[in-house]
Amino acid sequence: LTCNAFPVPKVTWFFNDTELKNSAKHKIEIKNNVFSLAINKADHPDVGTYRAVVDNGIDKTEQTATLNVGVKPKVEAAKPANEQSCVIGQDTQISWKFSGIEKPEVTWLFNGQPLPTNERFQITETEDGTSTLSIKSAELTDKGVYTAKATNAVGEVEAKTTLNIAGIKPILTNDLEATLQATKGESMTIKLTATGTPKPEVVWMRGNDELAPSDRIQVSGPTGEGDDTYTITILNVQPEDQGDYSAKITNVGGSLKSKKCKVTVTSKSITR
Repeated sequence: LTCNAFPVPKVTWFFNDTELKNSAKHKIEIKNNVFSLAINKADHPDVGTYRAVVDNGIDKTEQTATLNVGVKPKVEAAKPANEQSCVIGQDTQISWKFSGIEKPEVTWLFNGQPLPTNERFQITETEDGTSTLSIKSAELTDKGVYTAKATNAVGEVEAKTTLNIAGIKPILTNDLEATLQATKGESMTIKLTATGTPKPEVVWMRGNDELAPSDRIQVSGPTGEGDDTYTITILNVQPEDQGDYSAKITNVGGSLKSKKCKVTVTSKSITR
């Protein structure tokens, strides 16, 4: 409070109509016509109306001010960071609880960027300061760091969750036959069935050589829900197609190998 007057005025300070004196809590100073009141370690009990009464014996006036004490946001957890895992295709939730006065506003980020606008993402809040991000049908691209940022007038704080997306390891439900006899010049098909989430990929092998699709080698996989069949078909079979065939089945959850199928190639029988 700055006051220029003659005679020099006396300033009396009040808090909610109670006169204040110099103390460890309140420090009253006068310097170069500046009258000040300092409040040490302001807290909630200090919230209220402060009044300065200025009186120099000739005139008298007063000024009032209202003090509000804010508390910067705080993460109500032992550590402001954690990790979670979710199986691909399943729903998951990430929750953080914050305190603060005024009640902080919470925004969510994904890998440091604003959370995508997506019907699979939903944010809910409760009265106790808990903000929850719900993710429906988790996808591999949902893997990353989710940040909840709580902000109010006196500060901000962040809490981070690293979300890992796991798969369901492949399972062979029907393995390869142990042997197969093919006829030269005709076609042969080897098949297996395997489940997993996401649907696994299959690499076919003959011995130690990977078989790539070509005009003569046709590879197919599941074509829809409920279909778990993987096949390899070789057209115009030749003697060099003999050998041990196997498959490597892989997804993000893991991998496994099929049994070996021993293929022998015979010539067409000639009927006279």
